[in-house]
Amino acid sequence: MLPPLALLTDFGLSDPYVAQMKAVFLSQCPDARIVDISHDITPFHYEQAGFFLEASRKHFPQGTVFVAVVDPGVGSPRSIVLLEKAGQSFLAPDNGLLSLVLSAPGVATAYSCPVGAEASHTFHGRDVFAPLAIRRLLGEPPEHLGIPVPLSSLIQEDWARVEQDSQSQTLTARVLHIDRFGNTVLNLSATDWKTSLFQAAAVQLRSLQASVSLRCVRAYSELQATEIGVLEGSQGFLELAANQISAAEILGLSCGDTVTLALSERA
Repeated sequence: MLPPLALLTDFGLSDPYVAQMKAVFLSQCPDARIVDISHDITPFHYEQAGFFLEASRKHFPQGTVFVAVVDPGVGSPRSIVLLEKAGQSFLAPDNGLLSLVLSAPGVATAYSCPVGAEASHTFHGRDVFAPLAIRRLLGEPPEHLGIPVPLSSLIQEDWARVEQDSQSQTLTARVLHIDRFGNTVLNLSATDWKTSLFQAAAVQLRSLQASVSLRCVRAYSELQATEIGVLEGSQGFLELAANQISAAEILGLSCGDTVTLALSERA
Protein backbone atom coordinates (compact mmCIF):
# COMPACT_ATOMS: atom_id res chain seq x y z
CA MET A 1 0.00 0.00 0.00
CA LEU A 2 1.30 3.44 -0.94
CA PRO A 3 1.85 6.10 1.73
CA PRO A 4 -0.73 8.91 1.85
CA LEU A 5 -0.63 11.98 -0.32
CA ALA A 6 -1.67 14.96 1.85
CA LEU A 7 -3.11 18.03 0.14
CA LEU A 8 -3.27 21.57 1.57
CA THR A 9 -4.45 24.60 -0.42
CA ASP A 10 -6.27 27.92 -0.28
CA PHE A 11 -8.46 26.92 -3.25
CA GLY A 12 -11.72 26.38 -1.39
CA LEU A 13 -14.27 23.92 -2.76
CA SER A 14 -16.55 26.12 -4.85
CA ASP A 15 -14.20 26.01 -7.86
CA PRO A 16 -12.92 22.92 -9.74
CA TYR A 17 -9.27 23.41 -8.76
CA VAL A 18 -9.01 20.78 -6.01
CA ALA A 19 -10.85 18.20 -8.11
CA GLN A 20 -8.53 18.83 -11.06
CA MET A 21 -5.45 18.28 -8.89
CA LYS A 22 -6.95 15.04 -7.58
CA ALA A 23 -7.77 14.01 -11.16
CA VAL A 24 -4.08 14.30 -12.04
CA PHE A 25 -3.13 12.26 -8.98
CA LEU A 26 -5.58 9.48 -9.83
CA SER A 27 -4.89 9.51 -13.56
CA GLN A 28 -1.22 8.90 -12.93
CA CYS A 29 -1.64 6.72 -9.84
CA PRO A 30 -5.08 5.11 -9.38
CA ASP A 31 -3.98 3.64 -6.04
CA ALA A 32 -3.13 7.04 -4.53
CA ARG A 33 -4.62 7.61 -1.06
CA ILE A 34 -5.39 11.33 -0.91
CA VAL A 35 -5.95 13.07 2.44
CA ASP A 36 -7.28 16.62 2.52
CA ILE A 37 -5.63 18.60 5.31
CA SER A 38 -7.63 21.71 4.38
CA HIS A 39 -8.66 23.79 1.39
CA ASP A 40 -9.98 26.67 3.50
CA ILE A 41 -6.70 28.46 4.11
CA THR A 42 -7.35 32.20 3.96
CA PRO A 43 -6.37 33.14 0.40
CA PHE A 44 -2.65 33.95 0.08
CA HIS A 45 -1.97 33.41 3.83
CA TYR A 46 0.94 31.02 3.59
CA GLU A 47 1.77 31.52 7.29
CA GLN A 48 -1.57 29.90 8.15
CA ALA A 49 -0.80 27.09 5.72
CA GLY A 50 2.63 26.73 7.29
CA PHE A 51 1.01 26.26 10.69
CA PHE A 52 -1.45 23.67 9.35
CA LEU A 53 1.42 21.79 7.75
CA GLU A 54 3.71 21.79 10.78
CA ALA A 55 0.86 20.88 13.15
CA SER A 56 -0.30 18.00 10.93
CA ARG A 57 2.86 16.36 9.64
CA LYS A 58 3.70 14.53 12.88
CA HIS A 59 0.42 12.59 12.63
CA PHE A 60 1.19 11.17 9.18
CA PRO A 61 3.29 8.06 8.54
CA GLN A 62 6.74 7.88 7.02
CA GLY A 63 6.72 8.25 3.27
CA THR A 64 3.83 10.71 3.18
CA VAL A 65 4.07 13.27 0.38
CA PHE A 66 2.66 16.67 1.35
CA VAL A 67 1.55 19.06 -1.37
CA ALA A 68 1.01 22.58 -0.02
CA VAL A 69 -0.18 25.09 -2.61
CA VAL A 70 -0.74 28.61 -1.32
CA ASP A 71 1.00 30.39 -4.11
CA PRO A 72 0.31 34.08 -4.78
CA GLY A 73 3.51 34.15 -6.86
CA VAL A 74 2.35 31.48 -9.31
CA GLY A 75 3.80 32.14 -12.77
CA SER A 76 6.59 34.33 -11.38
CA PRO A 77 10.26 33.25 -11.12
CA ARG A 78 9.67 31.91 -7.59
CA SER A 79 10.98 28.38 -7.07
CA ILE A 80 9.12 25.18 -6.33
CA VAL A 81 10.76 23.31 -3.46
CA LEU A 82 10.88 19.63 -2.61
CA LEU A 83 11.91 19.29 1.03
CA GLU A 84 12.85 15.92 2.51
CA LYS A 85 12.62 15.73 6.30
CA ALA A 86 11.88 13.04 8.90
CA GLY A 87 11.14 10.46 6.21
CA GLN A 88 8.49 12.65 4.61
CA SER A 89 8.40 14.80 1.48
CA PHE A 90 7.05 18.35 1.18
CA LEU A 91 6.29 20.13 -2.10
CA ALA A 92 5.57 23.85 -1.79
CA PRO A 93 6.39 27.18 -3.39
CA ASP A 94 9.49 28.84 -1.98
CA ASN A 95 7.57 31.73 -0.42
CA GLY A 96 8.04 31.03 3.29
CA LEU A 97 5.29 28.44 3.61
CA LEU A 98 7.84 25.87 4.79
CA SER A 99 9.29 28.16 7.49
CA LEU A 100 7.90 26.25 10.50
CA VAL A 101 8.83 22.86 9.06
CA LEU A 102 12.34 24.14 8.38
CA SER A 103 12.74 25.59 11.88
CA ALA A 104 11.65 22.36 13.61
CA PRO A 105 14.43 20.03 14.82
CA GLY A 106 15.71 17.47 12.37
CA VAL A 107 17.93 17.03 9.34
CA ALA A 108 16.49 18.14 6.01
CA THR A 109 17.52 18.35 2.37
CA ALA A 110 16.00 20.59 -0.29
CA TYR A 111 15.67 20.52 -4.07
CA SER A 112 14.54 23.20 -6.52
CA CYS A 113 12.16 21.69 -9.08
CA PRO A 114 11.84 22.99 -12.63
CA VAL A 115 8.62 24.28 -14.17
CA GLY A 116 7.96 22.89 -17.64
CA ALA A 117 7.17 25.23 -20.52
CA GLU A 118 3.82 23.48 -21.04
CA ALA A 119 2.54 24.39 -17.55
CA SER A 120 -0.22 26.92 -17.11
CA HIS A 121 1.00 30.30 -15.81
CA THR A 122 -1.82 30.40 -13.25
CA PHE A 123 -2.29 26.80 -12.04
CA HIS A 124 0.98 25.16 -11.08
CA GLY A 125 -0.88 23.11 -8.47
CA ARG A 126 -2.41 20.97 -11.22
CA ASP A 127 0.29 21.22 -13.87
CA VAL A 128 3.51 21.08 -11.82
CA PHE A 129 2.95 20.13 -8.17
CA ALA A 130 0.59 17.22 -8.84
CA PRO A 131 2.83 15.36 -11.34
CA LEU A 132 5.88 15.90 -9.14
CA ALA A 133 4.01 14.58 -6.10
CA ILE A 134 3.03 11.37 -7.89
CA ARG A 135 6.57 10.79 -9.09
CA ARG A 136 7.85 11.13 -5.52
CA LEU A 137 5.01 9.00 -4.12
CA LEU A 138 5.94 6.21 -6.53
CA GLY A 139 9.50 6.26 -5.26
CA GLU A 140 11.40 8.40 -7.75
CA PRO A 141 14.48 9.81 -5.95
CA PRO A 142 14.32 13.53 -5.08
CA GLU A 143 17.52 14.22 -7.05
CA HIS A 144 15.63 13.14 -10.18
CA LEU A 145 12.94 15.74 -9.49
CA GLY A 146 15.08 18.76 -8.76
CA ILE A 147 18.49 20.30 -8.19
CA PRO A 148 19.91 20.17 -4.63
CA VAL A 149 19.94 23.59 -2.96
CA PRO A 150 21.21 24.67 0.49
CA LEU A 151 18.56 25.12 3.15
CA SER A 152 19.92 28.61 3.76
CA SER A 153 18.77 29.60 0.27
CA LEU A 154 15.11 28.93 1.09
CA ILE A 155 12.85 31.76 2.21
CA GLN A 156 12.20 31.67 5.95
CA GLU A 157 9.77 34.35 7.08
CA ASP A 158 9.76 36.42 10.25
CA TRP A 159 6.30 35.11 11.18
CA ALA A 160 7.91 31.80 12.11
CA ARG A 161 10.29 33.45 14.58
CA VAL A 162 9.65 34.62 18.14
CA GLU A 163 11.44 37.75 19.34
CA GLN A 164 12.52 37.52 22.97
CA ASP A 165 13.73 40.51 24.94
CA SER A 166 15.36 39.22 28.12
CA GLN A 167 15.70 42.71 29.61
CA SER A 168 12.04 43.63 29.37
CA GLN A 169 10.90 40.01 29.76
CA THR A 170 8.73 40.18 26.66
CA LEU A 171 7.93 37.83 23.80
CA THR A 172 6.78 39.21 20.45
CA ALA A 173 4.76 36.60 18.59
CA ARG A 174 2.54 36.33 15.51
CA VAL A 175 -1.02 35.11 15.14
CA LEU A 176 -0.81 32.07 12.85
CA HIS A 177 -4.44 31.02 12.86
CA ILE A 178 -7.82 31.73 14.41
CA ASP A 179 -10.00 28.65 14.53
CA ARG A 180 -13.78 28.59 14.21
CA PHE A 181 -14.12 28.92 18.00
CA GLY A 182 -12.05 32.12 18.08
CA ASN A 183 -9.01 30.48 19.68
CA THR A 184 -5.99 32.50 18.58
CA VAL A 185 -2.97 30.32 17.78
CA LEU A 186 0.41 31.99 18.22
CA ASN A 187 3.74 30.95 16.72
CA LEU A 188 4.82 29.90 20.22
CA SER A 189 5.67 26.22 20.16
CA ALA A 190 4.45 24.66 23.40
CA THR A 191 7.65 22.61 23.55
CA ASP A 192 9.79 25.76 23.52
CA TRP A 193 7.67 28.32 25.37
CA LYS A 194 5.11 26.69 27.67
CA THR A 195 7.48 26.45 30.64
CA SER A 196 8.45 30.14 30.39
CA LEU A 197 4.84 31.32 30.37
CA PHE A 198 3.43 28.88 32.90
CA GLN A 199 6.20 29.55 35.42
CA ALA A 200 5.84 33.33 35.15
CA ALA A 201 4.21 35.18 38.06
CA ALA A 202 1.94 37.00 35.62
CA VAL A 203 1.44 37.28 31.86
CA GLN A 204 0.09 40.39 30.16
CA LEU A 205 -0.89 41.07 26.59
CA ARG A 206 0.51 44.51 25.77
CA SER A 207 -0.28 44.77 22.10
CA LEU A 208 -3.50 46.67 22.68
CA GLN A 209 -4.16 50.20 23.93
CA ALA A 210 -4.66 48.77 27.39
CA SER A 211 -2.88 45.75 28.85
CA VAL A 212 -4.87 42.57 29.32
CA SER A 213 -3.95 40.10 32.06
CA LEU A 214 -3.82 36.49 30.92
CA ARG A 215 -4.17 33.41 33.07
CA CYS A 216 -2.28 30.25 32.16
CA VAL A 217 -4.69 27.29 32.20
CA ARG A 218 -4.87 23.69 31.05
CA ALA A 219 -8.40 23.71 29.65
CA TYR A 220 -10.94 26.20 28.28
CA SER A 221 -13.37 25.32 31.09
CA GLU A 222 -11.00 26.77 33.69
CA LEU A 223 -11.62 30.28 32.35
CA GLN A 224 -14.40 32.52 33.64
CA ALA A 225 -16.84 34.30 31.33
CA THR A 226 -14.99 36.75 29.01
CA GLU A 227 -11.67 35.92 30.75
CA ILE A 228 -8.75 35.46 28.36
CA GLY A 229 -6.19 32.78 29.05
CA VAL A 230 -3.13 31.11 27.59
CA LEU A 231 -3.13 27.37 27.10
CA GLU A 232 -1.39 24.63 25.16
CA GLY A 233 -3.66 23.80 22.25
CA SER A 234 -4.07 20.40 20.67
CA GLN A 235 -1.86 21.42 17.73
CA GLY A 236 1.27 21.87 19.86
CA PHE A 237 1.22 25.68 19.94
CA LEU A 238 0.14 28.15 22.61
CA GLU A 239 -3.22 29.85 22.17
CA LEU A 240 -5.02 32.89 23.48
CA ALA A 241 -8.41 31.47 24.38
CA ALA A 242 -11.70 32.09 26.14
CA ASN A 243 -14.48 29.85 27.43
CA GLN A 244 -17.25 29.39 24.83
CA ILE A 245 -16.60 32.82 23.32
CA SER A 246 -14.18 34.13 20.72
CA ALA A 247 -10.91 35.35 22.20
CA ALA A 248 -10.02 36.85 18.81
CA GLU A 249 -13.16 39.00 18.81
CA ILE A 250 -12.64 40.15 22.39
CA LEU A 251 -9.04 41.12 21.62
CA GLY A 252 -9.68 42.41 18.10
CA LEU A 253 -7.02 40.13 16.61
CA SER A 254 -6.72 38.77 13.07
CA CYS A 255 -4.46 36.22 11.39
CA GLY A 256 -1.03 37.78 10.85
CA ASP A 257 -1.25 40.27 13.72
CA THR A 258 1.69 40.76 16.08
CA VAL A 259 1.22 40.43 19.84
CA THR A 260 3.56 41.12 22.74
CA LEU A 261 3.44 39.07 25.93
CA ALA A 262 5.07 40.53 29.04
CA LEU A 263 6.16 38.04 31.69
CA SER A 264 6.62 38.96 35.34
CA GLU A 265 9.21 37.04 37.32
CA ARG A 266 8.28 35.41 40.59
CA ALA A 267 9.66 37.08 43.68
